[in-house]
Amino acid sequence: MFRYSCSMEQGAPPALASLSDRLLNALRHPTVQLALVLASAFLLRLVWVLATRWEPQFDDDAYRYEFTARALANGAGYVHIDGYPTAFWPPGYSLLIATLYVAFGEHVFAAQMLNVVLGTATVGLVYLLGRRLAGHATAMAAAGLVAFWPSLIFFTGVTLSETAFTFLALLGVYLIMSEAGAKHRVPLLVLTGLVFGFAALVRGQALLLPLVLVPYWLCLGVRWPRIAGTLGIIAIGMAAMVLPWTVRNVIELDSAVLISTNAGVDFWIGHHEHAGGDFGSTGGDALVFRYPELDPVEREVRVNEEGFREGIRYAVTHPAAELILPAKKFFWLYYNDEEGLKWNEGHSAQRFLPGAVRPVLYAISNVYYFTVLALLAVGFQRWFSLREPGHLLLISLAAYWTLVHLVFFGDARFHAPIMPVVALLVALAWFPSARSETIAVD
Repeated sequence: MFRYSCSMEQGAPPALASLSDRLLNALRHPTVQLALVLASAFLLRLVWVLATRWEPQFDDDAYRYEFTARALANGAGYVHIDGYPTAFWPPGYSLLIATLYVAFGEHVFAAQMLNVVLGTATVGLVYLLGRRLAGHATAMAAAGLVAFWPSLIFFTGVTLSETAFTFLALLGVYLIMSEAGAKHRVPLLVLTGLVFGFAALVRGQALLLPLVLVPYWLCLGVRWPRIAGTLGIIAIGMAAMVLPWTVRNVIELDSAVLISTNAGVDFWIGHHEHAGGDFGSTGGDALVFRYPELDPVEREVRVNEEGFREGIRYAVTHPAAELILPAKKFFWLYYNDEEGLKWNEGHSAQRFLPGAVRPVLYAISNVYYFTVLALLAVGFQRWFSLREPGHLLLISLAAYWTLVHLVFFGDARFHAPIMPVVALLVALAWFPSARSETIAVD
């Protein structure tokens, strides 16, 4: 027995070693690594959706997106809950959900699965961007950070526009970077414009997003005439996507509202006597419900216009307050990473987590978030560069997204779309690749 046992022990290691070598070799292959990260991202998001069994709660943003999607799917048009035409919320995300409802039936799970797919695809886009900017090691590190990011997983479970917008914005950035050296440059730029245009219909912040790429092009040595031409072609694609909605608003609201009427309200929230830099206890209610005697459509348009007018007046007449407000807005924009989980529980209106689990998930979300931000801060000298095109592009994207919300108001929910860019910056600092795949432009 002893000899037999020894012979087995002596024979097993070579076979196990061979199998181990094959597994290690497979894991070293970039395609296998990416497939594992994408599979993990998909499964984590799917498991979260199945575990939460979330349903929209009346009258918050998630409910409104889902309600307008159902109205569109049923042929009622883009209407308020009172049945009147509206443009208060950007229509893009509702249009996406409505398309699924027409195809698969009006089930919230269809919208959640859209988020699962787009959230996973965002991880893939982060990899592609990282590989183009710096190489495989950086790309894998950034993709891994996004795949396992708790709040990004949590947002998958609710019908909010963050997940869809993040995918569209990153897709537009990737397409516009890919036009360098492309055989069919003009069609690719038009496609880029269409993507950015639809992203703007999901969230209006994308309207000026192509301008963020100007510093990147200049750093690559692209001349101004080519930049102007590129932006012009992209603008044509964006106009083709946005203007039909603007025409609809002219017809339905009797006003040339470009995308949505909540822009004026959001601006007022950030610029009035009691503004604290955040949404506040009542948001824009003092403005939204100011004219109960008016027709709902007329009131919506008037409130939008007055929001901008009164906000600008306050900013001009209160310069001291306007110097302090941006710091407050910055704080509220980035102060924690709990909103993804809070929205799943309807901000306490739809609690489903056991009491012991809730604080643990909050802690995991915040610890992950602040650890990544700490790595970003400590690695500042490694990623901050105004001479490296890829670094400059990511810095410009983060700066643009932050400045947009300093103009309006800050909310921790709003930083979600820029977190993949933060992940890329962290990866550039701590997981540098041996080579860059950035394409120079003549």
